Amino acid sequence: MSPRLRAADLVVAAYNLALCAVWAGFQGAGWQRPWIMTAHGVAALLPLWLARRQEIAPQHRGLAALREIYPLLGLLAFWAEIDLLHPVVRTGANDALVAALDLTVFGRHLNLLWMPTMPQVGLSELMHFSYFVYYPLIFLPPLAMAVAGRIDALQDMTLRLMTTYLGCYLVYLVFPVFGPTEMMPMYQGELTHGFFYQLTHAAKEAGNSAGTAFPSSHVAGAVTSAVLAWRWLRRPLAWVITVQATAVFLATVYTQQHWAIDSLAGLAWALLLQTFAVPLLQEALTPDAAPPVPILPAPAGLLSPSTGAGP
Repeated sequence: MSPRLRAADLVVAAYNLALCAVWAGFQGAGWQRPWIMTAHGVAALLPLWLARRQEIAPQHRGLAALREIYPLLGLLAFWAEIDLLHPVVRTGANDALVAALDLTVFGRHLNLLWMPTMPQVGLSELMHFSYFVYYPLIFLPPLAMAVAGRIDALQDMTLRLMTTYLGCYLVYLVFPVFGPTEMMPMYQGELTHGFFYQLTHAAKEAGNSAGTAFPSSHVAGAVTSAVLAWRWLRRPLAWVITVQATAVFLATVYTQQHWAIDSLAGLAWALLLQTFAVPLLQEALTPDAAPPVPILPAPAGLLSPSTGAGP
């Protein structure tokens, strides 16, 4: 295995090859099939190309930056692709099963009851704000590490975020769930006029992919950000991000975007991937690298020193 390639490179390459194989298996997928297969093939080779180019021109700042952030840039495309794949794969929806599980675990559908039971404008706006602010919560820490020149932290964040999100995306492909926003009546009332209520729903309509409710990638991503904060940021910042991740967990249910079981599954899936899958990937894909540190090492200073937590 080439030492130039990192674990995140190989995770992204493997996902691209897997999706290329999925598209190849469906002959009636339409005119876009060969183009998407070609794109996945090129994307699978991109890590090797970038690694070799950086080896040739190690002082090229733009190339070095692209080398670190390209996996995160692909998340949006991977997310949008899920919407294209469901009609092709035809795995069918599993909403009835998940709704029954939600009812069994919680005794009622909390997503239907919580907002109408507590229809305070302040609470609604806080919950919808928490749901919306998830987006900067995911991308600001890696950006901060890039600006600070903390390449060790950036590489660890990239690997862990990509493992979480691609892990969720694979579940969506084999076990699609459309969620309560498509299957159940939504709240109708004064709260719908709130600024963050409308902003949240507009953002979802602009970039939603069907069949991506279980597990909640909102919760999984927020939990992963909290894990990264405890690995790399000082404790006050880690607490702030953890509180926000908790707010995202609650907001997914209050805002009726998910069944409660979706959010619980997102929490469990993220912790499972971060605790077990990432260390296994690091050991299997980069066996010569330093052994991974515990999942939540004690941070020091504004940012953990480069000799502290590491990938």
